[in-house]
Amino acid sequence: MRRKFRGNMIQKNLGANIWRNDRPVVRKRWMRTEAGLVVTMALFIFAGVVAGQPAVKLWPQLGDGITNHAGRLAMRCVVAGDGLTVTDTAWDSYQVAGCGKRWTFNMGAPMSVPLKNFTFPAAFAGLPINLTVEFYNPAKPWEVRENYQEIILLGGRQRIGLPDWFHVPTNRLAYDFDEGTWFPSGWTLPRGKYALWQGAAKARQQDRNGRCPMYDFGFTHVSPVAMTPGGDQGTRDRRAHLFGDNEWIPHDGARDAFSADPTDPKNWRIEPFHHWAERCAIIIPDFEAPNSHLWREHQYAAFRNLVDEVRARRPDVLFGCWGVGVVRGSFRIFDSIWDGKPTGVVDRKGAQQWREKYERPEADLHPVFERCHLNLGNPSVYWINNSKPSQLYAFVQEWEQGKRARPNVPNILSTWIQVEFVDGYPLSQYRFADAKGRLRNEGLKHQAPASSTYALSLFGHCVMDGLQCWEIGARYSEELADYSDWRVREQPPKHKLNGVETPVYYYLKYFGFYNYHVLGMWQAARNKDIIEAATSWEMPELWTSRNRIWRTGDERYPSYASLNKEPLVRAKLSSDGRTLLVIACNPHNQGVEQVRIRLPGRSTEYSFELVGDFPIIQRFQALAGGN
Repeated sequence: MRRKFRGNMIQKNLGANIWRNDRPVVRKRWMRTEAGLVVTMALFIFAGVVAGQPAVKLWPQLGDGITNHAGRLAMRCVVAGDGLTVTDTAWDSYQVAGCGKRWTFNMGAPMSVPLKNFTFPAAFAGLPINLTVEFYNPAKPWEVRENYQEIILLGGRQRIGLPDWFHVPTNRLAYDFDEGTWFPSGWTLPRGKYALWQGAAKARQQDRNGRCPMYDFGFTHVSPVAMTPGGDQGTRDRRAHLFGDNEWIPHDGARDAFSADPTDPKNWRIEPFHHWAERCAIIIPDFEAPNSHLWREHQYAAFRNLVDEVRARRPDVLFGCWGVGVVRGSFRIFDSIWDGKPTGVVDRKGAQQWREKYERPEADLHPVFERCHLNLGNPSVYWINNSKPSQLYAFVQEWEQGKRARPNVPNILSTWIQVEFVDGYPLSQYRFADAKGRLRNEGLKHQAPASSTYALSLFGHCVMDGLQCWEIGARYSEELADYSDWRVREQPPKHKLNGVETPVYYYLKYFGFYNYHVLGMWQAARNKDIIEAATSWEMPELWTSRNRIWRTGDERYPSYASLNKEPLVRAKLSSDGRTLLVIACNPHNQGVEQVRIRLPGRSTEYSFELVGDFPIIQRFQALAGGN
């Protein structure tokens, strides 16, 4: 979770305008006629892309481009009339002395050409993309000096199988799945799945049907700090809360520093744990400050005693710690290991070492989970920095390995709608004028792309135990007049929300991709017949149009799939064996990829297409009991 301040939290994700699945139908008989009809057909396809929807810049919304703290235009993307060709007009004009310049879209590897007249494939029509420009040290390419990001909804209608009614906001900063009746409501997740909401709640949130609106959209548990002010507060069995380490360790708010040694058990207060356990069915303390990776036996014993006392008073509470999964986390690049330590080298040796962890899952049990009697895993799976496509594979492996080690323990992944910056990756400079015309400088973290948000939601709610959406509990406004700068101790404005005076904070960044998170949950709900069936999720054998080789055996596992830059795929049969549910995503994919899969030991093949790093969830008719 790292210490997150409101100024850096202003980023959430939502999305785009209404898209449809319909696409021009190309009949083979047209191709047999004269060339004129072929030309007409091609024009029809092109016109369909343009007519579907013009390209829209989702962020920034306060100005045309991004100006840095020095007042220079650092990035400004424009899209041509085809809706697919993008140019950063500052590509040549803005440079950083001594640095190379590169760009990425979503979480993929850097592109090999400038961001000038770059045309995305037609299959990308109607999809939102995050474009990031980085200035880096040519001698040490991992050292980034500056970075900037814009988010664009490409023109046209999406063709990747999303529901016709799905959209993301294009003229505002907040999510809108909970507004109106456009997004289906009243559904529930498959049995045994969790969806925890402590996200960036809108100040204008209103209850639906007499309760928090998030319950109408599949969330199983909501934090008290995300309930509607003055509205229904839910019941204990449907509440979950992640509370800060500054609640249970003495902290000086004026200095924003701990006033006592956070590693010393004498300074750990049990009262906040009892308080939240009385109010919530799931409690998760932030667990960074105690530095558990350096603990000795007396610290493990002290925290184990604390957990035991809380659970003795409330035996039904699920007690986890933020960042503590069932098994240890990783650097999430599947690097090889030497003498028990990661080397940073990604190769086949490393892929095999990570694959073998499936055979010895208990060897990697997290020591706090193992020794302190936790009954809930809560690994932090925030997207890190930029250009790390291996992360989704690692998230899935971490959960699958933990499930093998402790099959009866819920292991709920903690997610954030922003990208976390670590290892010196700099905040992104952003200058804008507030409602009074005063120039403001902010340092921001990037947004998690819609593709990543959707993929993690699909795997998280269909295959895994579920996800937690975390935020600090502030109420967010879309009115620029509500902006305040916490770094200079500006007090946030207060508004009466349903009669309750509440401080509010300006979103600043785009939170629209929460729509994609909930879309993944909805997809899980509508496929609950297969997800709840007494069949297992399988790693299918696969073939891709990129590498043109069938991957079998060990090469189906996440570490090998990432090494080979191939899709992560999971498949599950219905109880009668007649329907196969497939979830797939290739975070390395930067074009359009054809994929064929088959279940191990069977010959029947199933084919689908992947567009960029966007995932798919698809049903196929299967032969019951066949091969």
